[in-house]
Amino acid sequence: MCHAPIVVPEVGGSEAGACVRTTGAMAALADRVVAHEPDCLVLVSPHAPRERARFGLVGDDGIHGSFARFGRRDAALGLPGAPAAARAAARHAASRGLGCVTRAGGDLDHGSMVPLWFLAAAGWRGATLVVALPGEEDQAGSVEAAMGEALRDAAGELGERWAVVASGDMSHRLAPHAPAGFHPRAREFDRAFVAAVEAGDYRAACRPDPLLRRLAAEDVVASTRVASAAAGFARDLGAVLSYEAPFGVGYLAALLYGDGGGALSAR
Repeated sequence: MCHAPIVVPEVGGSEAGACVRTTGAMAALADRVVAHEPDCLVLVSPHAPRERARFGLVGDDGIHGSFARFGRRDAALGLPGAPAAARAAARHAASRGLGCVTRAGGDLDHGSMVPLWFLAAAGWRGATLVVALPGEEDQAGSVEAAMGEALRDAAGELGERWAVVASGDMSHRLAPHAPAGFHPRAREFDRAFVAAVEAGDYRAACRPDPLLRRLAAEDVVASTRVASAAAGFARDLGAVLSYEAPFGVGYLAALLYGDGGGALSAR
């Protein structure tokens, strides 16, 4: 799921009309996740506070946030936390040599708030675990993949069904007015990523051309690695719901995996 606040109608206001396809796809995707009735929702955000070499796991009993920094303090939400899930995830991460640090659940970042806003609107009120990525990303992807496996095994240890949602936007350089400026090849990254997701080749999506990845100024690959690995990079029921880039940033909404009984991953 993308995390541009403008796709939230309560935040985007009159400008939200330019991204109605994304808004509709986010709502439809949230409906699918909630209908799956997971015991825990895991949200992987690239904008949650990062520590250099450790994942962050929000271990509070409750999580809270608002769109105050985007002019809508009244647009706020609170959800139950998932401290037991956080502890289990930390144990299984440690067994793979991954470090984790516990984070507070107040003042959620927009990478968490945007997907959670749609999920809450769809009726989600269950245990929610926010995962922050390490500050230093592993270009090969093995660290993020190992975290996805740790989430899968933590759910198994607890005898639960978890849904894993990857928050991320595509290239931020698709137009002259884009937040990171313009690069004429940035669209190549988006085309290749979307094509790989449509084909169900998540390993390819998560191993993009390094040059294209750098010039695209994306924040989608690492979180997608975690979510894809949680389901073993399998594709069952996977589908792209929408892609558009009305403001120079690519927005993709897709169901990566849903087996009807185990892990469900989305981005």
